[in-house]
Parts: sequence; C-alpha cells; structure tokens
Amino acid sequence: MKIAIYYFSGTGNTELVCKKWAEEAKKHHIECDLFKVEDVKEEKIDVSNYDKVGIAYPIHAFNAPRVLWKFTTRIAKLSAKKPAFIIMVSGEYMTLNHSSDYKVARILKRRNLVIESEYHYLMPYNMIFRHTEKRAYEMYKTMLALSELDVKEYLAENKPHKLKEHLSVHFFIWLIRIEQLYAPLYGKMLRIKKKKCIKCMKCVNSCPLNNIKYADGKFKFGWHCTLCARCSFNCPTNAFSCGFLQFWKVNGRYKFKEPEIEEVDKHKRYCKKSYIRYYKEASERLNQIEK
Repeated sequence: MKIAIYYFSGTGNTELVCKKWAEEAKKHHIECDLFKVEDVKEEKIDVSNYDKVGIAYPIHAFNAPRVLWKFTTRIAKLSAKKPAFIIMVSGEYMTLNHSSDYKVARILKRRNLVIESEYHYLMPYNMIFRHTEKRAYEMYKTMLALSELDVKEYLAENKPHKLKEHLSVHFFIWLIRIEQLYAPLYGKMLRIKKKKCIKCMKCVNSCPLNNIKYADGKFKFGWHCTLCARCSFNCPTNAFSCGFLQFWKVNGRYKFKEPEIEEVDKHKRYCKKSYIRYYKEASERLNQIEK
C-alpha cells in the first residue's frame, strides 16, 4: 500500500502526529509520503498514484484552517472514487471539533476523495493559554499510543474509525469561521517590540504564507495571515505583540517530557469533562487491544 498525507502544521503539533503515522506505517511495510501544504507548489495536485490520501490540520476555532481549505481545492479530480482520511489536532476534545472537517470533506468529495476514517488527537495549545508540561506530556504520550493503534487498525487491517458528531453543530461552526474575516486583520495588527527583537528572522523565514517581510530595518505584515501562531509561539525573545489576542498568546515550545517539578495547573477546570472523556475513550481502546 502507498499513502500520502498532506498536512498543515502551525507550531509543529500536527507535524509530530503525521511523522508518527509515517513511522508506524513503515513498520507495516506501508509507504507513506508526507507533504507540507505550504511546500506543495503544483497548481493541480495529482493523487492518483496513492491508495489512500490523508489530510491533516490543527483545528482553528472549530474549523480547518483557511490555508487548508484552499489547498484541497487544488487537488485534481479523480476518475474514480478513492478513500481518504482526516487527521485533526486540537487542545480540547469537543464535538464541535469533531465536525471541523465538514467543509474539507465536501471539497474532497467533489474530487472523488471520500472520507472513510477520522482521527482527533489532543495536543497542547499554542494560543489561548499554555498547558502545563505535565498535561502536554500526557497528551503527547496518548497521541503516540493512539497513532500506533490507529495506523495498525486502519492502514494494516482496513478498519475505519469515525468520530461522533452531530449535524446540528454544522451551522454553528459556519457562524464562527473567524479566520475568513479576522485572520487577515490579526496579521496586520501584529507588532514586534524593537527592544526585545534580536532580528533572528525566524518569523520571516517560517511564516507559511510569507506574510511577514523585513525591509529597510522594519518588519511589515501583510493581509495573508492564517492565525497559525508560528511566529509568536517560536519567537526566542517573546518579542511579538498580538493585538486583541495578546492575552491569549503562548510563547515557547513544549518539552514533551515528564517534568521534574510539577507546575501549578491554573486551568485544570477548563474543558474538564472533555479531557476526562478523551482519556477514558483512549484508555478503553488501548486496553481492549492489550486483552
């Protein structure tokens, strides 16, 4: 079997998941090609040589990122139906997030790519607030274990997995597609604090849409921001000011290791039931395999 996974990853969480899928696929003698959305330059993308096609993304406000929507429209229509699967990554396990692929699935269907399997993994926030290193490590460990199981069941044993969702949420999700209007404005509101900036150019070089320019000693921001937070999250000196979302800004990569000193979790009540449900479902699935 030969599969392709096209992914968009803001600060690296989705990329970690996709690399784990590729690693597990190799164990089952399945060829898995990974493609970063921003690196795919072809106007029309031919996926006819693959047996299955995966689309992976971080969930932004209960939706797939706008850059991912636009990418899927570039996939060439196939002459016959082909199975596809969705990998979604977010910081909370909610039914609204399960339905984030609604628009993507419709676009893919018109290209004869039919979604037969969906996967949702929790990974720590890069915006809203910073998870503790303990919580981040728990998410990471669970993602690794579930990915191993999902690849085995879906790719090796051909057992699809569908997420529970309710059609009633689709209208609500449509209403809160904030990226359609707000993301470009957010990009224009970004500012860099001169006293903190060391001009490493990480933000300029890593922006997936080339929205950040540096010329004549000044940083300039365009209208193509996709709210991935890659620039502010990875800034080594925390030099970014993020407009209305300044208080939601998260800076600095997670270690994904068991912390030696446990931090105080100031957000332990946040989406508490959804976290409990996620880990319970994960534990039940993993325990079932062990039995």
